[in-house]
Amino acid sequence: MPEEISSKESSTTIFVPDTSAILTGKIDIYSLNSIVPESVLNEIRKGKESRIYNDGLHILKTATPTHQSVEIVREAAKSSGDISFLSSTDIDVIAIALEVKGVILSDDYSLQNVASKLNIAFKPCGLKGIEKQIKWEFRCKACGLRRRERVEFCPVCGHVMTRYPVQKQ
Repeated sequence: MPEEISSKESSTTIFVPDTSAILTGKIDIYSLNSIVPESVLNEIRKGKESRIYNDGLHILKTATPTHQSVEIVREAAKSSGDISFLSSTDIDVIAIALEVKGVILSDDYSLQNVASKLNIAFKPCGLKGIEKQIKWEFRCKACGLRRRERVEFCPVCGHVMTRYPVQKQ
């Protein structure tokens, strides 16, 4: 269990783990008051580690986010520039945490960035978490063209577009 989670917090706070938070083994998901998105369980069941976790997965409390929550998360992710770096499972994790006012368990920086934008608490599981919200854009190193959405190659000159922070809050 990450050091930051006290025993009192583990019983009073609702935690919403992403797939990697469970698979790293750094948290004991069964000892926490948690809600696991169905999509997280589906990823675990499809993975190589499924044999390790399948025995206990059925005792976890699961949820599927509402369409409205998913749309709120998508809009926040578009606004921050993280949308193309989040999977649908990541979006489910954030949406459920938004609905239950829970704390996300994840080392994913894009997921943490969107959670922060939506004022959702998060705890990293092994890596250092983000300290400030970041707004991302993409820029062509050759001609300087900027885009808010992810584009692999510059539509003007054809060079590779690079992600960079334009604002840290």
